[in-house]
Amino acid sequence: MTYIIKQLMQYFKLHKFRYTIVILFMLISSAMTVAPTYLLRLFIDGIIQKTLTFPMLWLYVGLFLGAIVLSYVSGFIWNFYLFIGSYDLQKTLRNNLMEHFLHMNAPFYQRFRTGDLMTRSSDDVQVMGMTVGYGLMVFFNTSVYLFFILAMMAITVSFKLTLIALIPMPILAYYIFKWGSRVDEAFTDAQRSVSEMNSEVLEMIDGVRVIRAFGMEDETAAIFEEKTEQTKQKNDIVSEIDSRFGPLITTILAVSFVLSFGFGALFVARQQITLGAMVSFQVYLTMVVWPMISAGDLINVMQQGAASWRRINQVLETGDDLEAPGHESLPRIEEITFEDFHFAYPKTERFVLNGVDLTIKKGEIVGIVGKTGSGKTTLLRQFGHRYPFSNQILQINGQDLILYQTSELRDKIAEVPQEHTLFSRTIRENLLFGDANATDERLWEVLALASFAEDVKRMPEGLDTLVGEKGVSLSGGQKQRLSLARAFLRQSEVLLLDDALSAVDAKTEQQIIENMEQLMEGKQTSLIVTHRLSAITKADKIIVLDDGRITQMGTHQTLIHVPGWYQNQYYHQQIKEDTSDDTNE
Repeated sequence: MTYIIKQLMQYFKLHKFRYTIVILFMLISSAMTVAPTYLLRLFIDGIIQKTLTFPMLWLYVGLFLGAIVLSYVSGFIWNFYLFIGSYDLQKTLRNNLMEHFLHMNAPFYQRFRTGDLMTRSSDDVQVMGMTVGYGLMVFFNTSVYLFFILAMMAITVSFKLTLIALIPMPILAYYIFKWGSRVDEAFTDAQRSVSEMNSEVLEMIDGVRVIRAFGMEDETAAIFEEKTEQTKQKNDIVSEIDSRFGPLITTILAVSFVLSFGFGALFVARQQITLGAMVSFQVYLTMVVWPMISAGDLINVMQQGAASWRRINQVLETGDDLEAPGHESLPRIEEITFEDFHFAYPKTERFVLNGVDLTIKKGEIVGIVGKTGSGKTTLLRQFGHRYPFSNQILQINGQDLILYQTSELRDKIAEVPQEHTLFSRTIRENLLFGDANATDERLWEVLALASFAEDVKRMPEGLDTLVGEKGVSLSGGQKQRLSLARAFLRQSEVLLLDDALSAVDAKTEQQIIENMEQLMEGKQTSLIVTHRLSAITKADKIIVLDDGRITQMGTHQTLIHVPGWYQNQYYHQQIKEDTSDDTNE
């Protein structure tokens, strides 16, 4: 509990005014809540001692009503501000997490599964909101409110009787803290299990077509059922520990009632306290029930909050290990240079790029080819600085890439990756990621450049057609062309295409390539990774990668006359296309 209190104190310091109001009105509310019981004592003693007069009666009634009204108003105020803080903390944590996610690169996402991040961003954030809201409310009830009650019992009734009533309390305190420490561990384990289950759900939903295609529905359901059973068992452990608090507190309070009644009657008989004091003492003891029962909730909520805070902090404190970006401005990209460039992914020793020497001038079209796994995609990933560099650093305009501001660098690059990311919005909204201020006229222009305009015109809603989650309502070729149009709209200095035309037919591919050439006109530097050599026949430079090394480099006309991988692949594809044409005829 000490850990979570230290963490929350930092948040309270940022909102001093709010929590000053909470504490102030909590004190007023607590005082006014116990005041009517003291008035009850005076009323009873006045009747028994026959000293109660009508003016005194009206005074007690007025004070009683005033205390109730003031208790309600002050209680409303401190609870209102307290729960505002709860929702404010949830908003702050979610914003912090999202900002962190948006700034993190690939190594970060290799450490956390998507389902785990979702659990920490939703369930754990909600637990923190409950801790700051309900948890603090319980904390005040079991501290401030309980203090006022015990003080009234000791001061206005009997200090000795108060001590006697509290005799069983050390037993309660012992077990509360003993079991409370287990709640933290058990809840952390349960949340970890929920994270794993959520990750499984996401993977199964994403792969539902594959599961159905292979007839694995029953097996997959059985695997998921096993996961849910494990999650249930771990949550059952948390529930079992939670369930111990209520019966223990009820038992301890029952013992306190018996002791207070027995010794209270004895004190009344000895005239050490009045009957009114005895009655008020029992009322005070009844008022103790809620704070004492809340003590179990307090330990439970605070320990769960501590576990969730650690999980959230673990995400926020985990970086992607990338080199810190510089502060230099990047007005334009004139030249990109790889010099004896080596690269290995984090936590691996094998170099995926091995001794790459490559210079790319502004306005050049560079084709990148090679067999699967040769390092083509990895080469493109170096431009956006997604992973820590291994030995050498990519140079732009003769300087290390990391010397420039990351935002300026990425503003000048547009990319169409192998896995097309589309959002479950309209075609228009997906396109506007490339340029938020683009007009509809401009949107139709880039759609035409990507040979997708006619497809969109045939859709009932046109630009307002919803593409579905991850573009599920579009075909593979349509997804690619929409992604291309979005990249064209960006009008960046560097365009990276990672096998971005693989799902379109040869005729459409050729049309898109011709449109790109008209769009670029030597102004845009383009790197095109492809398996179809027909897409890069007009490239200024073509490089062939094999096991991370450049084995061939030149223009299309040069390479087809040089024995090697490019020549063999080109003739193979030519024969394949000729065979296909003959078959169609």
